[in-house]
Amino acid sequence: MKKSISNIFLTLLSLTNPGEVLAFSSSPQTSTKTKSQSFSTTSTSPIILDRRHAVLATIAGTAASLLSSPIPAQAAPAGAEAFLGKFSDPINHPGGTRTIRLLDQKVGDYQLAEVVGGGGRGEPENFVLPAVVVGDRSIIIDFTPKGGPRDFVGVLDGKNGDIKFLRDGNRWPRLQE
Repeated sequence: MKKSISNIFLTLLSLTNPGEVLAFSSSPQTSTKTKSQSFSTTSTSPIILDRRHAVLATIAGTAASLLSSPIPAQAAPAGAEAFLGKFSDPINHPGGTRTIRLLDQKVGDYQLAEVVGGGGRGEPENFVLPAVVVGDRSIIIDFTPKGGPRDFVGVLDGKNGDIKFLRDGNRWPRLQE
């Protein structure tokens, strides 16, 4: 990506005076303008001789910053908070919901949580399942209160934060609140 941004910058500067390219040096005090076909990207300041070069340098700098660091539409939560929210289980228990809440107990990268749910086809009206979130990577849910396994691992999957369970491939889509 840096190479293409450098090429855009170089192209914009060369449009003002074809054949002339601003040269950069690694030390700002010794920067000079030369007729050259190459430049060093280790520089910190280009030589700008007139207003045309200043405008083009500003345009190129803005384009480079937009291309090199895209702004996410919505910043994703960090850590265990990435698992917070309300989910459904349309494959195994249509009509039911699951809400993941974090508890106060935390040890290192492990955050205790609980899954409160129910109301789906073939499951109790209400239930609470103990869980632990490992960083922002995975959640381990204990399904023994519902007669299931005690170490069911799920990971965040997709841009909308769905949870995919590794053992059976089931998916809990995140519901919009």
